[in-house]
Amino acid sequence: MKRVLALHIESMSIDLAQRRRSRAGRRPGAAPTSCVLLTRTAAGRSLIAARCNEAARRGVRLGLTLAEAEALIDPRVRAKSGAPWVEEVSEERDARALHALGLWCIRHVSPIVALDPPDGLLLDIAGTERLFGSEEELCRTLLMGMHRFGLGVRLAIADTIGAAWGLSRFGRRPRNIVETGLEEDTLAPLPVEALRIPLATAEGLAELGVNSIHQLTQLDRNRVAARFGGDVALRLDQALGRAFEPVTPLIYETPPQAERSFEGPVKSLEAITQTAEALVNQLAAELTRARRGLTEAVLVIVPSDLPPRQIPLALARPSADAHHLWNMLRPKLETVHLGFGIERVRFTAVRTARLPTRQSSAFGVADHDDQKDSLKNRFLDRHMGELIDVLSARLGSDKIVTPVAEATHLPESSYTWRTQVDSRPAQSPVHPHVLPPRPSRLFQPPEPATFDA
Repeated sequence: MKRVLALHIESMSIDLAQRRRSRAGRRPGAAPTSCVLLTRTAAGRSLIAARCNEAARRGVRLGLTLAEAEALIDPRVRAKSGAPWVEEVSEERDARALHALGLWCIRHVSPIVALDPPDGLLLDIAGTERLFGSEEELCRTLLMGMHRFGLGVRLAIADTIGAAWGLSRFGRRPRNIVETGLEEDTLAPLPVEALRIPLATAEGLAELGVNSIHQLTQLDRNRVAARFGGDVALRLDQALGRAFEPVTPLIYETPPQAERSFEGPVKSLEAITQTAEALVNQLAAELTRARRGLTEAVLVIVPSDLPPRQIPLALARPSADAHHLWNMLRPKLETVHLGFGIERVRFTAVRTARLPTRQSSAFGVADHDDQKDSLKNRFLDRHMGELIDVLSARLGSDKIVTPVAEATHLPESSYTWRTQVDSRPAQSPVHPHVLPPRPSRLFQPPEPATFDA
């Protein structure tokens, strides 16, 4: 990399949780929330692993139990703004989000992007800044994109990965651009942690009174290597451009799709329908060979005189059944306005998942009852998914919900509702549906309910 942009997401887990909270708040009947708390289970207790600024202002500290953190929130605030939004920390979910951000940067900023887990990206912007006008404009565009995602980020541009990484995390400003050849002067006042050295090494240097990179450069390299190892000198050389540092860039994979272009505008709905059905069959065959199934897709119809028309498709279960996919798309296709003719039709798999597999015995001999039960379960699962897809297409995806148990001692919070057709990851939180609240007090023995006519 000749010119590196380092992007650091300051509080990635909290920002993503707040984004999910705001998305849930836009749903009809969603309960308001006062703050965001992320927990981690240890020794059977839920401990606070991260919290939003609002919770921090109310005295919530890291390491408190969830009950202690909730007790710090004023009941008047809870009555006005709602209960806190609580989630379990998921490193896998954050890694998927970081990977998705990297793919977004490939499409919009630079073709060479590398992940810097758990909360950073590295972009090679050599030559791409001219597409935006300057490096300042590139940073401004990237910041606007991250702001739309609800993420607070810090950016730094330098000639080396080490310099850009250190400035993005320890720089005085949220946006830093270092001119070529000024890396050493810019990094001098930063703490030694900006060199990506282990925390134990930084603490050992602090005991010697070495707190900044400038103080570190004044020491004898051989003596530092003899006491702390060669990683300190290597990281310093990488930050100053004296040593090479390789990275592994992301590989952008084009989503599976099937496309057909016509020689001229086609006005026949029957021809468009036959073409779309052929594309569905073609993509379904490719997914079947790869043992993948569609969970989200889009059929794009490009008229000659109108903007492209998109027909979305969302499924409750992964499916590569061409007949089922076409039955879901055909009613929507018949309502599309063809204008003066269609020039191109494309069917794209936006999101796929692995199809369920059936385990067989070693020599083709299996217990008849077990095999019968397995076939029955797979039959019910497939047909239940198809029924949910049909009902969601007719009634709306937010009308088909299923109860999900919650680990809580409060009876009114023992379960929540999740929509069946949902493109979000499985680890995403369950959002409440529009239902009357459960009673907060249960009588023992039960008493009959009466009312006046």
